Amino acid sequence: MHIGAHLAELAGSHAGRVAIVDATGRWTFRQFHQRLARFGNAMHGLGLAPGDRVALLLPDCREYLEADYGAMAAGLVRVPMDPRLTRRELIELLHRAGVRALVTHPEFADKTENLVGEVETLASIVCVGHGPGLDYEALLERSSDRPPPIGAGDDLATLNFSGGTTGAPKAVMLRHRNLMTVAANTIQGFDIASDAVFLNVRPLWPIAQVIVMAHLFAGATVVLGGRFEADRLAGTIDQTGATRTSLVPTQLVRWVEQVSAKDRMATLQAIYVGGSRIPGAVFERALDLIGPRIGVLYGMTEAPICCYLPPKELAGREHRLKRMESVGRPFPAYRVRLAGDGDASGEVLVQGGHVMAGYWQNDEATRETLRDGWLHTGDIGAFDDDGRLAIVGRLKEVIRSGASSIMPKEVEDVIAGHPAVGEVAVLGLPDVEWGEAVTAFVVLKPGMSATEHELVEHCRAHLASYKKPRAVRFVARLPRSHYGKVIRAELLALVAR
Repeated sequence: MHIGAHLAELAGSHAGRVAIVDATGRWTFRQFHQRLARFGNAMHGLGLAPGDRVALLLPDCREYLEADYGAMAAGLVRVPMDPRLTRRELIELLHRAGVRALVTHPEFADKTENLVGEVETLASIVCVGHGPGLDYEALLERSSDRPPPIGAGDDLATLNFSGGTTGAPKAVMLRHRNLMTVAANTIQGFDIASDAVFLNVRPLWPIAQVIVMAHLFAGATVVLGGRFEADRLAGTIDQTGATRTSLVPTQLVRWVEQVSAKDRMATLQAIYVGGSRIPGAVFERALDLIGPRIGVLYGMTEAPICCYLPPKELAGREHRLKRMESVGRPFPAYRVRLAGDGDASGEVLVQGGHVMAGYWQNDEATRETLRDGWLHTGDIGAFDDDGRLAIVGRLKEVIRSGASSIMPKEVEDVIAGHPAVGEVAVLGLPDVEWGEAVTAFVVLKPGMSATEHELVEHCRAHLASYKKPRAVRFVARLPRSHYGKVIRAELLALVAR
């Protein structure tokens, strides 16, 4: 099915139900559909044709969703942009995607001014609010709210630049049928009913926005809660009556420092957490504070939301510690297996209707990642006896030191157990003698101290000697992506400087 067809169905079957709540008010499915139809027709009025790319550089506002779904419903390809990009990086990605129109906001004026002259394919800039380019509201007012013609499920819907931590981002191609598959399986796997209220406090540009999509496509209400603020989240949940929300692990870490047993959050059923590993101590404290209301998901831009560990599986202490390492079982419609010859761990391979069509104009990378009918994720995983998957590392991050292979996660877990350590990342640095030397980058907790010798001896007490760090570097912070993953390329650049 085409996304435009499903949005039209929702506008009919849920016409008077509230789809979106934002700072300006409440918007029904009918109103939302009318505005996204106006946006699509406005883009066609500017000369864009089906298949043309529309980039989105916007804050996390209702207009983002209107332009997002409006572009796809009109047969255009949406290209979400990370607001943290520099002007140079933005221009490079607009070039690579061949973007025809850019929808933006005055807060990004320094990045978007005079862009039409610098990006050959870019013909129009539309601004939500008073800023450079065509006025968003004026365009919608002049356009029809009659839905544009519906395309096919195989049409390209989105180009999402992957959040790579080791190299240049690649543009992932997802078709309408891919996104519809993701939405349908997420609705079923997360048990989303039409009476759900989803509070969004995460950016809308990453692929994790499919969680928002799944709730809307289930006929549920999405509350746009703005920027995540740890000290206000519990109150916002109570104020909005939210039944679901979603956090990345770094947000969960900050929130656990603020929440208390007094914060009842009576309506809250589930907090979806994914993107990177949740630190064990944080996970356990969160469960102690709010009970089994955390669900863990696993997915990637190339195959969104493959597995899910529902909150109910973390009830009771008997199995909690073991399951906290898990990302749950694959959704029934997908196949997930490990490469190799039956060893305990191996590369995670994925197959299903949610898997990307490939990388935009990058056949070599597509062939490398999509092989023999399977998506090769680059993650190293292991299944428990009950079919739950745990992610234990990344293929490209395995440290080859002498004749030994060392998993960074194993060393990180030990160092993280030292009382003075707040954050840690371990990677292999080039070494003449060993090939790669285990090196730990450590952020100490405020007011705490530790020496390199102390941390190495701590590792020696808990690990085989060959796994202990040969160097410890103390840093003020670890560079992280939106998902909370450590950007290892930036750590390597730090060493090079």
